[in-house]
Formats: sequence, structure tokens, C-alpha cells
Amino acid sequence: MYRNVLLVAALALATACAGEPAVTEFAAATPSSAAAVAEDGLAAVKSSTAHFQRFEVARAAGYDFLFMNMCMADASDANRGAMGYHYVNTTLLDDKVDVNAPEALLYEPGPNGRLRLVAVEYVIPADAWTSTQPPELLGQRFTLNAFNLWALHAWVWKDNPSGTFADWNPNVSCPDAAPAASGGGK
Repeated sequence: MYRNVLLVAALALATACAGEPAVTEFAAATPSSAAAVAEDGLAAVKSSTAHFQRFEVARAAGYDFLFMNMCMADASDANRGAMGYHYVNTTLLDDKVDVNAPEALLYEPGPNGRLRLVAVEYVIPADAWTSTQPPELLGQRFTLNAFNLWALHAWVWKDNPSGTFADWNPNVSCPDAAPAASGGGK
């Protein structure tokens, strides 16, 4: 673990010296250790977001902007599942990400309007990212989405058979979604 801390510190220093936008990342020295580093990072994500199981706590912490005012579900013929509601802490939207402070929390609607935390999303506005390479975190490259945002999902609270970092989760659905979900938006 001490070695991983040193690697993270070295990566941060190298990034700062290079003049590139900073991305906090758990770095891996070898491919065989990459999986272990990703596991450590995912454990950190889960630990740092556990208290957001209660939506009221997330809202009080600044996750109060409901992106798109809807429960996002794949409407394509592929029907890849859903993402749920995206509650964003807009103060975190910049050219950096921190594994312990995701920009968005994803909630699946349940019966009686109850929201269940299922994933986190790291987001960098495309206009804020000046590197020619996509941002990376936990050994994963972000993807540029239709909203002009670099994004990376991490399904740490609900299993995703499509993969931990996949966009859509076939185990998530929106039939209990209400228009302008409980919790509202700004």
C-alpha cells in the first residue's frame, strides 16, 4: 500500500510539472498490479460515498442538481439498461477529478419514490480539458459523451454484468421513476 501511495504522489508531481490538467489517479507500475490498484481505488470510492446511501445526506453535501430531470434509460434497440437519476455537485465540475469526490451520484428509483445509490460518475467538461489525451482514472479512459462531457461511470453500489465501468447497467431500470424525481433539481 505504501508503494501505491508513493506512485500516486509521483504521478501527481509529474502531472503538475508537465503543465497538464491534473487528474487524481491510482497509478499502477505494472499491468499485473493494475487490477489491484483499481480494486484499491474502487474500495476507496465505496468508502467515501457510503454515507450517500441516504439521499438527504448527498443533497446536503451539494449533490442537488438533477441532470436532465429524468431517470436515464437506454431507449435504443439494444436496450442496454439504465443509469438512473444523475445528481451532480456542480462545484466539482472543473478540469480535475478526485476518486473520493465524484462529480455525480447515480440513483435508481424504487417504490414510493425511494432512491437507491447504484453508481458514481466522474465528469470533466470538454471545454475544461486541454490535454490531447482523454482523462483517465483507475486505469480507465473517460469517454466524451453527447453532452460534451468527459465521463466515467463506476458501478460500485450495484453489480453491472456489462462491467464496472460500463455506461449502462442492465440491472438498473426506471419503471418507478417519477417526473422530476423526488429530490428535485436546481
